[in-house]
Amino acid sequence: MKDFFSNPLIVKEMRERFRSKRSFWILGTYLFVMGAILLGFLYITEMNTYMTPGENRDMFLMMAAIQYAMICFIAPALSAGAISGERERQTLHVLLTTHLSPGRIIISKLITSLAFIFLMVVATLPLYSFVFLYGGISPQQLSLFVLFLAMNIIFFGALGIFCSTWIKRTSVSTITAYGLAFFFVVGTGLLCLFIGMLLTELYPDKYLGDEVFNQLGLQWLASSNPVYVMLSILGESIGPAIEPDVTPWLFFSVVYLILTIVLIMWSTYLLHPVRKRYWGWKK
Repeated sequence: MKDFFSNPLIVKEMRERFRSKRSFWILGTYLFVMGAILLGFLYITEMNTYMTPGENRDMFLMMAAIQYAMICFIAPALSAGAISGERERQTLHVLLTTHLSPGRIIISKLITSLAFIFLMVVATLPLYSFVFLYGGISPQQLSLFVLFLAMNIIFFGALGIFCSTWIKRTSVSTITAYGLAFFFVVGTGLLCLFIGMLLTELYPDKYLGDEVFNQLGLQWLASSNPVYVMLSILGESIGPAIEPDVTPWLFFSVVYLILTIVLIMWSTYLLHPVRKRYWGWKK
């Protein structure tokens, strides 16, 4: 912790990000919009009826969908220019001459890029007090959902850092990060449906209905899709009925944690100025 708080890169980036008026205006506007949507939804849906606590789950699903869409849209963009921006400002070589190792630079950039979005997620937690009263969800579901959001933020941040280190231009890096994020969020689900439908057409006597999606490989592919995992945490379902042999959110967390570590290590390798013998890899 002493090294963390004495890291000059983290201190500098945090001061620049959190001391600006724009950050407070963005956070205030986001909370105002989320609160307005929540109260407006309550007013419209329960305007002519009595509100019974525990029977209205649509409010929680709406807030969860909005918050996850916000993470998918903001997290890759915040980190996609972390390294490429330094390269465009011609300050990356100066940063590499400091006592900070490439690994500490990558971790520092990842932390400072995602600190604000973590603040936005934490700041919206008091709004879920309405959900506890009227949404019909359990504290365990909310806890798993917050952990799910945190895992997605870290993964998308590591994905953006990797694209920023790999690609020199920030604009191209951001587009690439959005494309890869789209594949993980939407493409994995479509790929699972395509493979399942293809197997059903090729072997109609072997697979009837949605039985094909209970194959172990398709279960793993479905459990790696964030939308499917989020809906399973919220107790909802979409698409074919799948009876997974493993808990989807647990499998998702392990897989995406491994991918995050791989992306951070790969970014560190790409950032290192001398790669010939770094970690035993050849240039």
